[in-house]
Amino acid sequence: MRIGAKLFLFVLVFPLASKASPEEAIVLQHVTVIDGTGATPQLDQTVVISGGRIRRVGPASRVKPEGAAKVIDGEGKFLIPGLWDMHVHIAGVLADPAWSKNILLPLLLAYGITGVRDMGGDLETLLAWKHDVELGKLRGPHIIAAGPWLAGGGKKSAEQYPVANADEARAAVRDLKKRGADFIKIISLPSREAFFAVADECRKENMAFVGHLPVEVSAAEAAQAGMRSIEHLYYSNFAFSVSAKEEELRGQYIAARKSRDAAAIVKVDEEAIATYSAEKAAALNRTLKANNTWITPTLEGIFIVGHPLPLHFEKALLAFLPKSVTKDWEASTEDPAAAAQIQELAKLSENDWKLTREMHAAGVSLLAGSDSLDERAVPGISLHLELGQLVKAGMTPMEAIQCATRGAAQFLGMDQELGTVREGRRADLVLLNRDPSKEIANSLSIEAVVFQGAYLDRAALDRLLSDVRNAAALVK
Repeated sequence: MRIGAKLFLFVLVFPLASKASPEEAIVLQHVTVIDGTGATPQLDQTVVISGGRIRRVGPASRVKPEGAAKVIDGEGKFLIPGLWDMHVHIAGVLADPAWSKNILLPLLLAYGITGVRDMGGDLETLLAWKHDVELGKLRGPHIIAAGPWLAGGGKKSAEQYPVANADEARAAVRDLKKRGADFIKIISLPSREAFFAVADECRKENMAFVGHLPVEVSAAEAAQAGMRSIEHLYYSNFAFSVSAKEEELRGQYIAARKSRDAAAIVKVDEEAIATYSAEKAAALNRTLKANNTWITPTLEGIFIVGHPLPLHFEKALLAFLPKSVTKDWEASTEDPAAAAQIQELAKLSENDWKLTREMHAAGVSLLAGSDSLDERAVPGISLHLELGQLVKAGMTPMEAIQCATRGAAQFLGMDQELGTVREGRRADLVLLNRDPSKEIANSLSIEAVVFQGAYLDRAALDRLLSDVRNAAALVK
């Protein structure tokens, strides 16, 4: 069994709260179904929901709504599976659990995000939220969580678990499993030995491990060691793994990092891009695919750092977050040092698009993750912007939708439960006013969200957003 093969059957731990009993069915009539499999949109369909499940999907001429408690006319509308943001921080880093519970969770749901993978935060808080969501006590998306990430230095905190050597790395894996973590995330490690110790311990404990790729380890080595997903192309130094001067540049980068020579680091990054090898890239993509290693490019996350202004969304959306979080998001970038850094990051984001395009063409499995609540990444809309970046990098709109629906479910080992509009699947769905398979920006034309069988119409979603604004305004 590969590492983590049974890891993500997390939702089954808790029974889904049935929002509608079998005799209180919800019926969507005359809707176009985009089922998440990549199949051609199915016109004029009826979808019957009860007990938190999709009970029937079929032509409106054949499936009738007899006995339904609620019948929704879906003519001219489009139904897709609920979306998953596979890289978020909702209870740590910039997100303080003291306020994020009542702000980020409903905000995500209002944007059609019915599931998230938290990549570093307060584990006990996240597990409590997950429990309450599954029991229907808390309004928010399904949650899977790593808890604190493993790091090669720094202070211990809710989101960070420092380890100094291989033995401490192994002990951290065991500790986090005992505390209930769904998987292990690494952000940095002190050595190659520590990385492979994490890989080995996770194999023994049947835990998946994911995260940033240490500069001391190539992407091919990580894949062969069982790393389940690699996060961020830029922050994981992917350019080194496809450079004709890989070993030389890794050594230079490590030396520059040790001496804290920022200029040298920039120079090495640029040379890695300039010495790109198509042959090495093709070989790496074959290795990633063969080892079922997924990649979360987080394209929007690096793009907004390199293109900070103007904001990539309506300024009014800043009201969904506390001012303490967003106060610097519109700050001037005219400082020469900041301008130079922004220019460099803009160049690196172009390389990320290129690498993503090649991986997708080679059949490497990709996940959609927005890295919210990072700088200028408003949870909810940030995933929709990431879908746009994936299309910009070469996916079709339909493929981008699959990335955030069926793809996420397959990664989680939940594709028989989630990610597609099929009979028997859980009723986590998004009803849109415009066709996202024609234009990915239409994923934002949300008319309603179905979560665990509960139908949240536009008025209900607007009330959620109003509550979010009010809660954010109260945070000091």
